[in-house]
Amino acid sequence: MDTILFFQNLNSNPGRQRMEGLSAFAREIGWNIQCQSNRLDADAMGRLSEFWHPVGAILGSAGHGQEYDVSMFSPETTVLQDCFPRKGMERYTIVTTDSAAVTELAMKELLTRNCASYGFIPWQEPRLWSENRRIHFKRVCGALGLDAHVFVPLRTYYSAGDMQKDVAEWLKGLPRPIGLLTANDIVGYNVLNACRVAGLSVPFDCAVVGIADDETLCKGSNPTLTSVSLNYREAGYHAGELLYRLVKGKMAEKPIVAIPPIGLTRRGSSRVFLQTDNFVLKASELIHAKACDGLRAKDVLAVFPCSRRLAEIRFRKATGHSVLEEIRAARIAKAKQLLANPYRDLSAVASMCGYESDTTFRRVFREETGMTMREWRDKARQRRALEVSGKI
Repeated sequence: MDTILFFQNLNSNPGRQRMEGLSAFAREIGWNIQCQSNRLDADAMGRLSEFWHPVGAILGSAGHGQEYDVSMFSPETTVLQDCFPRKGMERYTIVTTDSAAVTELAMKELLTRNCASYGFIPWQEPRLWSENRRIHFKRVCGALGLDAHVFVPLRTYYSAGDMQKDVAEWLKGLPRPIGLLTANDIVGYNVLNACRVAGLSVPFDCAVVGIADDETLCKGSNPTLTSVSLNYREAGYHAGELLYRLVKGKMAEKPIVAIPPIGLTRRGSSRVFLQTDNFVLKASELIHAKACDGLRAKDVLAVFPCSRRLAEIRFRKATGHSVLEEIRAARIAKAKQLLANPYRDLSAVASMCGYESDTTFRRVFREETGMTMREWRDKARQRRALEVSGKI
Protein backbone atom coordinates (compact mmCIF):
# COMPACT_ATOMS: atom_id res chain seq x y z
CA MET A 1 0.00 0.00 0.00
CA ASP A 2 1.43 3.36 -1.08
CA THR A 3 1.74 6.08 1.54
CA ILE A 4 1.21 9.80 1.09
CA LEU A 5 2.17 12.50 3.58
CA PHE A 6 -0.56 14.94 4.56
CA PHE A 7 0.68 18.09 6.27
CA GLN A 8 -2.34 19.68 7.92
CA ASN A 9 -3.22 21.01 11.35
CA LEU A 10 -6.20 18.91 12.50
CA ASN A 11 -7.09 21.07 15.50
CA SER A 12 -9.45 23.11 13.33
CA ASN A 13 -12.71 22.11 11.71
CA PRO A 14 -11.43 22.94 8.16
CA GLY A 15 -8.42 20.69 8.71
CA ARG A 16 -10.57 17.78 9.83
CA GLN A 17 -12.96 18.24 6.91
CA ARG A 18 -10.06 18.24 4.44
CA MET A 19 -8.86 15.02 6.05
CA GLU A 20 -12.32 13.51 5.66
CA GLY A 21 -12.41 14.31 1.94
CA LEU A 22 -8.87 13.08 1.34
CA SER A 23 -9.55 9.87 3.26
CA ALA A 24 -12.55 9.16 1.03
CA PHE A 25 -10.35 9.32 -2.07
CA ALA A 26 -7.55 7.35 -0.41
CA ARG A 27 -9.97 4.51 0.35
CA GLU A 28 -10.98 4.34 -3.31
CA ILE A 29 -7.44 3.71 -4.54
CA GLY A 30 -5.87 2.06 -1.49
CA TRP A 31 -3.58 4.81 -0.19
CA ASN A 32 -2.29 5.02 3.35
CA ILE A 33 -2.32 8.58 4.75
CA GLN A 34 0.34 9.67 7.22
CA CYS A 35 -0.80 12.96 8.72
CA GLN A 36 1.70 15.41 10.18
CA SER A 37 0.31 18.42 12.06
CA ASN A 38 3.51 20.21 13.09
CA ARG A 39 6.15 21.97 11.04
CA LEU A 40 9.31 19.94 10.45
CA ASP A 41 12.86 21.01 9.77
CA ALA A 42 14.89 19.41 6.99
CA ASP A 43 16.37 16.69 9.23
CA ALA A 44 12.98 15.64 10.62
CA MET A 45 11.53 15.66 7.11
CA GLY A 46 14.34 13.42 5.94
CA ARG A 47 13.69 10.92 8.72
CA LEU A 48 9.95 10.93 8.01
CA SER A 49 10.50 10.28 4.31
CA GLU A 50 13.08 7.59 4.97
CA PHE A 51 10.67 5.74 7.24
CA TRP A 52 7.53 5.95 5.05
CA HIS A 53 8.98 6.22 1.51
CA PRO A 54 5.94 8.28 0.43
CA VAL A 55 4.85 8.48 -3.20
CA GLY A 56 3.73 12.08 -2.69
CA ALA A 57 2.58 14.78 -0.31
CA ILE A 58 -0.30 17.21 0.21
CA LEU A 59 0.67 20.41 1.94
CA GLY A 60 -2.08 22.20 3.84
CA SER A 61 -2.21 24.71 6.66
CA ALA A 62 0.03 24.50 9.71
CA GLY A 63 -2.35 26.71 11.69
CA HIS A 64 -1.63 29.63 14.04
CA GLY A 65 -0.28 31.68 11.14
CA GLN A 66 2.56 29.25 10.47
CA GLU A 67 3.68 28.22 7.02
CA TYR A 68 5.42 25.05 5.92
CA ASP A 69 8.74 25.27 4.09
CA VAL A 70 7.60 24.49 0.55
CA SER A 71 11.19 24.24 -0.71
CA MET A 72 11.45 20.81 0.94
CA PHE A 73 8.75 19.40 -1.37
CA SER A 74 9.08 18.45 -5.03
CA PRO A 75 6.53 20.06 -7.39
CA GLU A 76 6.38 16.73 -9.23
CA THR A 77 4.92 14.86 -6.24
CA THR A 78 3.25 17.59 -4.15
CA VAL A 79 -0.15 19.28 -4.15
CA LEU A 80 -0.61 22.51 -2.20
CA GLN A 81 -3.94 23.05 -0.47
CA ASP A 82 -4.56 26.71 0.45
CA CYS A 83 -0.82 26.96 0.98
CA PHE A 84 0.91 29.69 -1.01
CA PRO A 85 4.72 29.83 -1.19
CA ARG A 86 6.25 33.27 -1.55
CA LYS A 87 8.35 32.04 -4.48
CA GLY A 88 7.80 29.43 -7.15
CA MET A 89 4.05 29.05 -6.65
CA GLU A 90 3.58 28.59 -10.39
CA ARG A 91 5.57 25.34 -10.21
CA TYR A 92 2.99 23.59 -8.03
CA THR A 93 -0.45 22.05 -8.40
CA ILE A 94 -2.77 23.97 -6.07
CA VAL A 95 -6.25 23.41 -4.64
CA THR A 96 -7.74 26.56 -3.18
CA THR A 97 -11.00 28.30 -2.36
CA ASP A 98 -12.69 30.19 -5.18
CA SER A 99 -12.18 33.65 -3.68
CA ALA A 100 -14.12 35.37 -6.47
CA ALA A 101 -17.22 33.19 -5.96
CA VAL A 102 -16.97 33.44 -2.17
CA THR A 103 -16.72 37.23 -2.21
CA GLU A 104 -19.53 37.65 -4.74
CA LEU A 105 -21.85 35.47 -2.66
CA ALA A 106 -21.06 37.47 0.48
CA MET A 107 -21.54 40.78 -1.31
CA LYS A 108 -24.91 39.73 -2.73
CA GLU A 109 -26.07 39.26 0.85
CA LEU A 110 -24.80 42.70 1.91
CA LEU A 111 -26.25 44.39 -1.17
CA THR A 112 -29.75 43.33 -0.14
CA ARG A 113 -29.41 45.84 2.70
CA ASN A 114 -28.86 48.80 0.34
CA CYS A 115 -26.15 50.10 2.65
CA ALA A 116 -24.77 53.63 2.50
CA SER A 117 -21.19 52.29 2.63
CA TYR A 118 -19.32 48.99 2.32
CA GLY A 119 -16.12 47.88 4.00
CA PHE A 120 -13.68 44.97 4.17
CA ILE A 121 -11.66 43.95 7.23
CA PRO A 122 -8.64 41.75 6.37
CA TRP A 123 -6.66 39.28 8.44
CA GLN A 124 -4.33 41.28 10.69
CA GLU A 125 -1.19 39.81 9.06
CA PRO A 126 -0.48 39.59 5.30
CA ARG A 127 -2.02 36.41 3.88
CA LEU A 128 -2.67 35.70 0.21
CA TRP A 129 -6.16 34.29 0.84
CA SER A 130 -7.14 37.45 2.72
CA GLU A 131 -5.62 39.65 0.03
CA ASN A 132 -7.53 37.78 -2.69
CA ARG A 133 -10.79 38.42 -0.87
CA ARG A 134 -9.92 42.11 -0.52
CA ILE A 135 -9.16 42.35 -4.25
CA HIS A 136 -12.47 40.78 -5.22
CA PHE A 137 -14.34 42.96 -2.72
CA LYS A 138 -12.92 46.04 -4.41
CA ARG A 139 -13.68 44.56 -7.85
CA VAL A 140 -17.36 43.99 -7.01
CA CYS A 141 -17.71 47.46 -5.48
CA GLY A 142 -15.99 49.02 -8.48
CA ALA A 143 -18.29 47.24 -10.94
CA LEU A 144 -21.33 48.57 -9.07
CA GLY A 145 -19.99 52.08 -8.62
CA LEU A 146 -19.70 51.75 -4.84
CA ASP A 147 -16.94 53.14 -2.64
CA ALA A 148 -14.81 50.30 -1.27
CA HIS A 149 -13.54 51.05 2.23
CA VAL A 150 -10.76 48.77 3.49
CA PHE A 151 -9.56 48.71 7.09
CA VAL A 152 -5.77 48.87 7.32
CA PRO A 153 -4.31 47.33 10.51
CA LEU A 154 -2.47 50.11 12.35
CA ARG A 155 -0.11 47.86 14.31
CA THR A 156 0.61 44.29 15.34
CA TYR A 157 -2.30 43.23 17.50
CA TYR A 158 -1.39 41.14 20.53
CA SER A 159 -4.99 41.07 21.76
CA ALA A 160 -8.41 41.02 20.13
CA GLY A 161 -9.37 44.07 22.19
CA ASP A 162 -6.68 46.24 20.57
CA MET A 163 -7.91 45.33 17.10
CA GLN A 164 -11.53 45.92 18.07
CA LYS A 165 -10.73 49.43 19.31
CA ASP A 166 -9.05 50.39 16.03
CA VAL A 167 -11.83 48.87 13.92
CA ALA A 168 -14.41 50.68 16.06
CA GLU A 169 -12.75 54.04 15.39
CA TRP A 170 -12.61 53.26 11.67
CA LEU A 171 -16.30 52.31 11.61
CA LYS A 172 -17.31 55.61 13.22
CA GLY A 173 -16.13 57.42 10.09
CA LEU A 174 -18.28 55.40 7.63
CA PRO A 175 -21.79 56.39 6.54
CA ARG A 176 -24.57 54.23 7.98
CA PRO A 177 -25.92 51.65 7.45
CA ILE A 178 -22.64 49.86 6.79
CA GLY A 179 -22.17 46.54 4.99
CA LEU A 180 -19.03 44.72 6.18
CA LEU A 181 -17.27 41.71 4.69
CA THR A 182 -14.62 40.11 6.90
CA ALA A 183 -11.69 37.96 5.80
CA ASN A 184 -12.96 35.00 7.84
CA ASP A 185 -15.16 34.16 10.82
CA ILE A 186 -12.47 34.93 13.40
CA VAL A 187 -12.27 38.47 12.04
CA GLY A 188 -16.08 38.58 11.81
CA TYR A 189 -16.42 37.64 15.48
CA ASN A 190 -14.06 40.46 16.47
CA VAL A 191 -15.80 42.93 14.16
CA LEU A 192 -19.15 42.26 15.84
CA ASN A 193 -17.54 43.22 19.15
CA ALA A 194 -15.98 46.27 17.48
CA CYS A 195 -19.47 47.33 16.35
CA ARG A 196 -20.58 47.16 19.96
CA VAL A 197 -17.63 49.33 21.03
CA ALA A 198 -18.51 51.83 18.29
CA GLY A 199 -22.14 51.99 19.45
CA LEU A 200 -23.45 50.39 16.23
CA SER A 201 -26.51 48.15 16.36
CA VAL A 202 -26.17 44.97 14.27
CA PRO A 203 -27.89 44.36 11.87
CA PHE A 204 -29.66 47.74 11.84
CA ASP A 205 -26.67 50.13 11.72
CA CYS A 206 -24.22 47.58 10.37
CA ALA A 207 -24.56 44.21 8.59
CA VAL A 208 -21.63 41.75 8.84
CA VAL A 209 -20.77 38.68 6.76
CA GLY A 210 -17.90 36.31 7.55
CA ILE A 211 -16.27 33.50 5.58
CA ALA A 212 -15.86 29.80 6.53
CA ASP A 213 -19.14 29.21 8.43
CA ASP A 214 -17.47 27.93 11.58
CA GLU A 215 -20.54 27.10 13.67
CA THR A 216 -18.75 27.54 17.00
CA LEU A 217 -17.80 31.12 16.14
CA CYS A 218 -20.90 32.00 14.13
CA LYS A 219 -23.41 30.77 16.69
CA GLY A 220 -21.29 31.89 19.63
CA SER A 221 -21.26 35.54 18.58
CA ASN A 222 -23.92 38.08 19.53
CA PRO A 223 -25.74 38.50 17.23
CA THR A 224 -25.00 35.28 15.38
CA LEU A 225 -22.74 35.71 12.36
CA THR A 226 -23.85 35.26 8.76
CA SER A 227 -21.14 33.41 6.86
CA VAL A 228 -20.22 31.80 3.54
CA SER A 229 -19.81 28.01 3.83
CA LEU A 230 -16.59 26.67 2.29
CA ASN A 231 -16.37 23.14 0.92
CA TYR A 232 -13.27 21.79 2.68
CA ARG A 233 -14.27 18.14 2.21
CA GLU A 234 -14.44 18.51 -1.54
CA ALA A 235 -11.12 20.36 -1.46
CA GLY A 236 -9.55 17.40 0.35
CA TYR A 237 -10.97 14.93 -2.15
CA HIS A 238 -9.75 16.97 -5.13
CA ALA A 239 -6.29 17.32 -3.60
CA GLY A 240 -6.04 13.53 -3.43
CA GLU A 241 -7.33 13.13 -6.96
CA LEU A 242 -4.83 15.66 -8.34
CA LEU A 243 -1.94 14.08 -6.44
CA TYR A 244 -2.82 10.66 -7.89
CA ARG A 245 -2.80 12.06 -11.44
CA LEU A 246 0.42 13.92 -10.70
CA VAL A 247 2.42 10.94 -9.43
CA LYS A 248 1.07 8.76 -12.27
CA GLY A 249 2.34 11.28 -14.82
CA LYS A 250 -1.16 12.04 -16.09
CA MET A 251 -0.97 15.85 -15.83
CA ALA A 252 0.82 17.89 -18.45
CA GLU A 253 0.29 21.17 -16.56
CA LYS A 254 0.23 22.31 -12.93
CA PRO A 255 -3.33 23.59 -12.52
CA ILE A 256 -4.87 25.79 -9.85
CA VAL A 257 -8.22 24.26 -8.93
CA ALA A 258 -10.65 26.67 -7.25
CA ILE A 259 -13.35 25.01 -5.11
CA PRO A 260 -16.65 26.95 -5.10
CA PRO A 261 -18.46 27.66 -1.82
CA ILE A 262 -21.38 25.55 -0.63
CA GLY A 263 -23.60 28.55 0.01
CA LEU A 264 -24.35 31.23 2.57
CA THR A 265 -25.85 30.67 6.02
CA ARG A 266 -27.88 33.74 6.95
CA ARG A 267 -27.91 34.58 10.63
CA GLY A 268 -28.57 37.58 12.84
CA SER A 269 -25.72 39.80 11.64
CA SER A 270 -27.35 40.44 8.26
CA ARG A 271 -30.97 39.39 8.55
CA VAL A 272 -33.34 41.92 6.98
CA PHE A 273 -36.52 42.91 8.80
CA LEU A 274 -39.45 44.76 7.26
CA GLN A 275 -39.73 46.77 10.49
CA THR A 276 -37.20 47.39 13.24
CA ASP A 277 -38.15 45.45 16.37
CA ASN A 278 -35.46 44.36 18.83
CA PHE A 279 -37.68 41.63 20.25
CA VAL A 280 -38.13 40.17 16.77
CA LEU A 281 -34.34 40.17 16.44
CA LYS A 282 -34.03 38.29 19.74
CA ALA A 283 -36.69 35.81 18.65
CA SER A 284 -35.02 35.30 15.30
CA GLU A 285 -31.65 34.73 16.98
CA LEU A 286 -33.24 32.12 19.24
CA ILE A 287 -34.72 30.31 16.25
CA HIS A 288 -31.46 30.13 14.34
CA ALA A 289 -29.55 29.04 17.41
CA LYS A 290 -32.00 26.40 18.67
CA ALA A 291 -34.28 25.44 15.74
CA CYS A 292 -32.64 22.03 15.43
CA ASP A 293 -32.79 21.35 19.17
CA GLY A 294 -36.53 20.75 19.38
CA LEU A 295 -37.47 24.43 19.63
CA ARG A 296 -41.22 25.13 19.69
CA ALA A 297 -43.11 28.23 18.58
CA LYS A 298 -44.28 28.95 22.13
CA ASP A 299 -40.63 29.03 23.30
CA VAL A 300 -39.91 31.74 20.73
CA LEU A 301 -43.03 33.79 21.46
CA ALA A 302 -42.13 33.82 25.15
CA VAL A 303 -39.34 36.27 24.25
CA PHE A 304 -41.92 39.03 23.69
CA PRO A 305 -43.27 41.09 26.61
CA CYS A 306 -46.84 40.69 25.36
CA SER A 307 -49.48 38.06 24.59
CA ARG A 308 -48.64 35.19 22.21
CA ARG A 309 -51.19 36.49 19.71
CA LEU A 310 -49.67 39.97 19.62
CA ALA A 311 -46.15 38.50 19.55
CA GLU A 312 -47.01 36.42 16.48
CA ILE A 313 -48.44 39.52 14.79
CA ARG A 314 -45.27 41.52 15.56
CA PHE A 315 -43.05 38.73 14.26
CA ARG A 316 -44.99 38.35 11.02
CA LYS A 317 -45.11 42.12 10.50
CA ALA A 318 -41.31 42.40 10.83
CA THR A 319 -40.30 39.27 8.90
CA GLY A 320 -43.15 38.58 6.50
CA HIS A 321 -43.80 35.06 7.83
CA SER A 322 -44.78 33.16 10.95
CA VAL A 323 -42.57 31.78 13.73
CA LEU A 324 -43.29 28.21 12.60
CA GLU A 325 -42.29 29.07 9.04
CA GLU A 326 -39.04 30.59 10.32
CA ILE A 327 -38.26 27.46 12.38
CA ARG A 328 -38.97 25.25 9.39
CA ALA A 329 -36.78 27.38 7.10
CA ALA A 330 -33.92 27.22 9.60
CA ARG A 331 -34.18 23.44 9.76
CA ILE A 332 -34.19 23.08 5.97
CA ALA A 333 -31.14 25.37 5.73
CA LYS A 334 -29.36 23.15 8.25
CA ALA A 335 -30.32 20.05 6.25
CA LYS A 336 -28.82 21.51 3.08
CA GLN A 337 -25.63 22.28 4.96
CA LEU A 338 -25.46 18.69 6.25
CA LEU A 339 -26.20 17.26 2.80
CA ALA A 340 -23.22 19.12 1.36
CA ASN A 341 -21.19 16.36 3.03
CA PRO A 342 -21.49 13.45 0.55
CA TYR A 343 -20.44 10.98 3.26
CA ARG A 344 -23.29 11.88 5.60
CA ASP A 345 -25.79 9.10 6.30
CA LEU A 346 -29.15 10.40 5.06
CA SER A 347 -31.01 8.63 7.87
CA ALA A 348 -29.18 10.79 10.43
CA VAL A 349 -30.18 14.16 8.93
CA ALA A 350 -33.74 14.31 10.30
CA SER A 351 -32.76 14.05 13.97
CA MET A 352 -29.88 16.49 13.47
CA CYS A 353 -32.42 19.02 12.14
CA GLY A 354 -34.78 18.67 15.11
CA TYR A 355 -37.30 16.18 13.69
CA GLU A 356 -38.28 13.09 15.66
CA SER A 357 -39.77 11.41 12.59
CA ASP A 358 -37.57 10.68 9.57
CA THR A 359 -40.69 10.25 7.41
CA THR A 360 -42.06 13.66 8.41
CA PHE A 361 -38.75 15.35 7.70
CA ARG A 362 -38.40 13.74 4.28
CA ARG A 363 -41.91 14.96 3.39
CA VAL A 364 -41.14 18.50 4.59
CA PHE A 365 -37.83 18.56 2.72
CA ARG A 366 -39.52 17.52 -0.52
CA GLU A 367 -42.26 20.12 -0.06
CA GLU A 368 -39.65 22.85 0.41
CA THR A 369 -37.17 21.84 -2.31
CA GLY A 370 -39.14 19.75 -4.78
CA MET A 371 -36.55 16.99 -4.41
CA THR A 372 -35.64 14.13 -2.13
CA MET A 373 -32.55 14.58 0.02
CA ARG A 374 -30.53 12.24 -2.20
CA GLU A 375 -31.64 14.06 -5.36
CA TRP A 376 -30.77 17.43 -3.81
CA ARG A 377 -27.32 16.26 -2.72
CA ASP A 378 -26.55 14.65 -6.09
CA LYS A 379 -27.66 17.76 -7.99
CA ALA A 380 -25.64 20.07 -5.73
CA ARG A 381 -22.55 17.88 -6.13
CA GLN A 382 -22.93 17.79 -9.92
CA ARG A 383 -23.20 21.56 -10.04
CA ARG A 384 -20.09 22.03 -7.90
CA ALA A 385 -18.20 19.59 -10.13
CA LEU A 386 -19.14 21.67 -13.17
CA GLU A 387 -18.10 24.87 -11.38
CA VAL A 388 -14.72 23.36 -10.47
CA SER A 389 -14.15 22.25 -14.07
CA GLY A 390 -15.06 25.72 -15.35
CA LYS A 391 -17.98 24.46 -17.45
CA ILE A 392 -20.42 26.85 -15.79
